[in-house]
Amino acid sequence: MLVKTLLIGLVALVGYSEYFLTGASMIFRPIALAPLVGIVLGNIPEAIKVGAAMELAYIGVVEVGISTPQDMVSASVLGTTFALSTGKGISAALTFGLPLSMLVLIVQNVMYIFVAPLYVNKMDEYAKKAEDRKLSLIAFWGGTAVNFLPSVLFIMLAYYFGTGFSKQIISVIPQFVQDGLVVASGLLPAFGFALLIQQMLRKDIVPYMILGFALTAYLKIPIIGIAIFGLVIVMILYYNEKKLKQQMDLIGKGATDDDESF
Repeated sequence: MLVKTLLIGLVALVGYSEYFLTGASMIFRPIALAPLVGIVLGNIPEAIKVGAAMELAYIGVVEVGISTPQDMVSASVLGTTFALSTGKGISAALTFGLPLSMLVLIVQNVMYIFVAPLYVNKMDEYAKKAEDRKLSLIAFWGGTAVNFLPSVLFIMLAYYFGTGFSKQIISVIPQFVQDGLVVASGLLPAFGFALLIQQMLRKDIVPYMILGFALTAYLKIPIIGIAIFGLVIVMILYYNEKKLKQQMDLIGKGATDDDESF
């Protein structure tokens, strides 16, 4: 149990590396972290299914500026963990993952408010003394330790003490409530896509949305086929725009040459 707890903490640390090491790699998303949890717990196929279902449910959850709807790493890791340990799949993932991720977000905010200013003041001192090496070290390691290590510890403790507790909670929840959670998990992907579309909706992309709906609803083309159609459209638009830009550059160059000749 202890080894698995440490490995779960390592998976969480991999997820948080999105913010301090790998950049915008999307490794913190459920579809990336769930298989890693499956490797630790020895159930990769089910973990992949849970991760895909959670990704659809949370696809509209994005961080915009200082707005952080929830902590995706803890939701992904703990949701998958309890889904596998209880054997209830996506319903358990949503039951435990979302509330615990909000608690982790509270822990992070507490650290930002009360602890982060301490090492920020230290950074100011190093900056005034032009001690760039110490400044770089405390900026990286101080920020990483304050921002993410408490969250990793929370996830490890939640797994270590919560696995047995989660099974008891699931056994108490009536079956019709669990069935309702399964039905809700089927509605969440649509809600997630709606949130995503609301952020990116523009008049010029509405025809493509209608085309995608028509291809799916009336021609029964699977999602892979829709993705291929979308890729082809993007390539056509890209190369046409590139060709148009080259033509405009040639026209502009020709007009400049004519002016110089005149």
